[in-house]
Parts: sequence; C-alpha cells; structure tokens
Amino acid sequence: MSVPHAKVIVNPVAGAYSTRRKWPLISQRLRDAGLSFDHEYTEGVGHAIELARAAASDGYRYLVAVGGDGTVNEVANGILSSTSSMRTTLGVVSTGTGSDFVRSVGIPRDYAIACSSVTSPRRLLIDVG
Repeated sequence: MSVPHAKVIVNPVAGAYSTRRKWPLISQRLRDAGLSFDHEYTEGVGHAIELARAAASDGYRYLVAVGGDGTVNEVANGILSSTSSMRTTLGVVSTGTGSDFVRSVGIPRDYAIACSSVTSPRRLLIDVG
C-alpha cells in the first residue's frame, strides 16, 4: 500500500523537551520507512490543532503526530475540525512521557519501531464520539 505525502506535526517539547533532540533520528527513520513528508513544529498549546486543521483542509490525507498524548489529541481535533471532506489518516510516533493513547491502541512506544509502522497498511478505526 502506498502512503500519500504526509504532514508531520512535531511537538519539540514533548517528552520533557526530548523530542527536539530526537527529531533528526525520527525524521530519518520515517524516510527510511518510505514516508515522504513535510513537517512543522508546534509553538505552544493549541498550535497542533491549527496545523492539523490547515493540513487536512489543504488536502493532506495523512498526518503524523510526533509527541505525547496532548499532541495526538490536538492533531486529532484539528483533523476533525477541518473543512476537508476527505478521510484523513492519523499516524502516531510517541515521544511523550505518559503514552496512554499508544498503549491503549497497540502502537509501539519505541519511536524507532513506530516510525516503521507508519507506512504499514494496518489501520484502526477509532470512535471519537
């Protein structure tokens, strides 16, 4: 299965500020997994919502959240509030400290393994309310 060109939304302060340091390795692992992408850093609370909404509205059909549970929540809410009529897929590379979401849905907590899984054809439908 071919994954469309993605928008990756990176929260550099996730994981007690460790994500910024890990990002060069994560971005290389994503490329090694065959993902073509553009990325943007979040700049504060709520910014991932804006970035995801804009990306989905601009036609990105695949968004990847790199961060913790808060980042995943914001990206999901941005997708849901977009004006796009297309189905948008959310991939997750967890770099947070809690990682409740990835644990509950079976996404690997190890970011190196998660990077390989973002191009997997496996999809999980989640009821958001």
